[in-house]
Amino acid sequence: MSAARGYSRVMVCGFATYAVLVIYLNMQIQGPKTALFTTQRQSKESRYAMSKQKGRFGLKGVTERCSKIKYRYDGKIPNRIFTNSLLPLKKYNVTFCRVTKCASTFWTRLLVCLERDLWKPPYVFKPNDGSVKLRDNFNRFPIRKIYKRVNDTKNFMFSRNPYSRIFSFYVDKLFSPNPYYWNSLGVRITKRSRGNASCGHDVTFNELVDYIIFTPSTARDFHTIPINDVCRPCIIPYDIIGKMENFENDVSNILKELGAESYPYFSENFRKEYTADSIYDIAHAYISFRQDSDKCIDRQTGLKRVWRVLQIRGIISKSVQMPFSSKESQTITLSKLLNTILKARDDSLNEELKDQKATFFKEAYLSVPLDKMMKLQKVYKEDFQIFNYESFPKNLFKAKRNTAKEIFIV
Repeated sequence: MSAARGYSRVMVCGFATYAVLVIYLNMQIQGPKTALFTTQRQSKESRYAMSKQKGRFGLKGVTERCSKIKYRYDGKIPNRIFTNSLLPLKKYNVTFCRVTKCASTFWTRLLVCLERDLWKPPYVFKPNDGSVKLRDNFNRFPIRKIYKRVNDTKNFMFSRNPYSRIFSFYVDKLFSPNPYYWNSLGVRITKRSRGNASCGHDVTFNELVDYIIFTPSTARDFHTIPINDVCRPCIIPYDIIGKMENFENDVSNILKELGAESYPYFSENFRKEYTADSIYDIAHAYISFRQDSDKCIDRQTGLKRVWRVLQIRGIISKSVQMPFSSKESQTITLSKLLNTILKARDDSLNEELKDQKATFFKEAYLSVPLDKMMKLQKVYKEDFQIFNYESFPKNLFKAKRNTAKEIFIV
């Protein structure tokens, strides 16, 4: 079976098991238009007036910043990247622009629940479940007609600090046991940087940064394409631009804006359920992929990587060691792995997990030479400007380099 087929097979299985385990995890985890079609030739004044008319929150300053940088969507990113990212919520007359590594899987599942009147948490669906679809075939329309179409709906999207988005992509797709990405993107990166490749399982964070810097936008993995190029906020009049950095509050506000505030999912259990879903996804992915991963790494190393991912995400403390011996790692079951993670998570509740996350993030970037950081900043220059993120944060640019620990060695 090919890696792609194996990946698809894994992601479509186990609806009932998933639902039961998420409920179990939740029990175990404790603790708290009227705007006209916009073209690139519109004046700054008309574009600003339109945004003031449509915008509610999160949009302040975006139009002005777009005008200042005079950004043009000149075809360097194919239209299909934009059109394939648009998800319609017809019941609410809403269009959502889906950006990878900006809670896109969460939002897709949540919007399906709203569209189908499923008054239950979105986690009843597995990530990438083939039955979870809102996608309209926008590609059948000319791009100008698509622009006009989305001007007749409420539009929203989420942004994320580019440095955080890149780091998350590396941790989830290249460091985590993920033979699908190892065999596709990982092999490409290592061939480029080393002249040869085996499994693509050992891509370094530096090599990913090199890949992003030196690979043309049209040839890069879509997870690394700037958000600005994906959702085109300098053309599309978004009603809401949420931020991952203010995720919980912005999700709540968006539901109110859409008229879906009666959706009962968002309560005091939001953070617990979101964490439970992350734990399940990480553990389930490892168990599902480990046979294919055996070709590249041994099972104990795979579990060590899973453990480090949980530490990087701030779910368990870095002081809690991965407890499985080499023998135990060979046949560990999903239920045992989940129970062990939950215990480690409970043992970590009094730790400074937020600071731990920040430290891992900083150490990863301090291993990147300063000249590469400057080039990386240029790749995402418009994202920094349009969404108002700091492009030269002191903790990443002014600290001593090459002094950080290698966080990805397990």
